[in-house]
Amino acid sequence: MEPLHVVEYELSSEFASEVQRTLMRWNTRRHWRRDLPVLLCGLAFSALIIWLGLSGWILPGVGGGLLCVVLLFVVGGIYRRRSGAYTASLMALLALHTNERRVRIEFHEERVRLEAEFFRGEGTWTELEEAVVFSNFWLLRFSNGGQIVLPAAKVSPALESFLRSRAQDVDAPVHQT
Repeated sequence: MEPLHVVEYELSSEFASEVQRTLMRWNTRRHWRRDLPVLLCGLAFSALIIWLGLSGWILPGVGGGLLCVVLLFVVGGIYRRRSGAYTASLMALLALHTNERRVRIEFHEERVRLEAEFFRGEGTWTELEEAVVFSNFWLLRFSNGGQIVLPAAKVSPALESFLRSRAQDVDAPVHQT
């Protein structure tokens, strides 16, 4: 069956660097409220440990060790956010570390297919979680962890209306940044 829309582009180093920087910032900033309980609990436990140490209930050395343990949890939460953002940005740039950087994306009625030199992936539109429109590219995020990057210059008005209708069909939000 012939695809409804086809996008082919060469993944240049400049475009890949721009996509990775943008996605790192975006993924790091989004859903920061999920980490807020860890940070608030770390602050509360630190205040409790300091109060107990100043009151004489625990020795200062023990209080310092407990503060280090609390700090490990807080730093772990921050590191988890950063590593998750880095992994998400790399998933969108699969063709960057190959010899041939040609990327071909086929849009069918029920599915979308991405093809690069060493990677071929396919997903149905029911797996679409969200579409994010950045200034220079579109990002399609799927529930299976897959991500597709489309340069904004390659998104025609017909393809844009097709993507928006598919997102609307599966109740996937289309974010404009």
